[in-house]
Amino acid sequence: MDELIGKMRDFLKPWMKGTSPLEIRRAVLDDAESRIVAVGEGKRVFPYNRLTVHLVAMDPQERAALEAAARHGWELEREIAARLQERGCSVPPGFKVDVAFDDEPRPDLGERRFWVEYAESEPPPTAAVAASGQARPILELTVRKGDATQHVYELDETRIFLGRLEEVVDADGRVRRRNQVAFQEKGDINTTVSREHARITWDETTGGYWLRAEQNASGTRIIRGGKTIDVSAHDRRGVRLQAGDEIYLGRACVKVGMRTDLAG
Repeated sequence: MDELIGKMRDFLKPWMKGTSPLEIRRAVLDDAESRIVAVGEGKRVFPYNRLTVHLVAMDPQERAALEAAARHGWELEREIAARLQERGCSVPPGFKVDVAFDDEPRPDLGERRFWVEYAESEPPPTAAVAASGQARPILELTVRKGDATQHVYELDETRIFLGRLEEVVDADGRVRRRNQVAFQEKGDINTTVSREHARITWDETTGGYWLRAEQNASGTRIIRGGKTIDVSAHDRRGVRLQAGDEIYLGRACVKVGMRTDLAG
């Protein structure tokens, strides 16, 4: 039945199989809208607050076009939220949309160049966990590509700046930012890192570290399980980090590890 419904939707909305960024964006919005549930008495709900939009790029040129569209043109989180509100549906708390890139299409979706993963976010830490006094994990960032001031950074801070140079100064020579994770000034890979590239913040509510790109940074993304997640400077919350993530700042790369010290 689901397969039949999918075929009917593709027939009535041919852009669902489109390959241009414009068609794919429209199809993603329609797909999200189709998940709205009518619950009676004119009320509608959207049962998901975490969406991952998977874009299928068959070659490097197509991927470059999709990455440019997703990073600089689309605002899927805002647009999907607006579409929900237009349909009389409230936006769920903690609503978040990520974008990932796949090299191969899903066999069950035929020619479609996208699919959306819908989920509910994990609940915030329980009172029992909070009361246990468990310390936030130490963040270990290992430099995999590029030259930084250290090979491995062990950080136990609520806010961590990443960029090129340890100190960033203004036109008058005043220090306006200190990067805890600092890449060297020279080198082909290092120069792809912006001086003020990204930041990582600890969020007590979710009990996690979040990566956020700075404005005008030259490309920020996460490789997780072979998938690419773009980190947009327009997203003020960012993407929650997981152990094993590879953070790309331009062409430079650091790998994420987390360690909880139980001694003491």
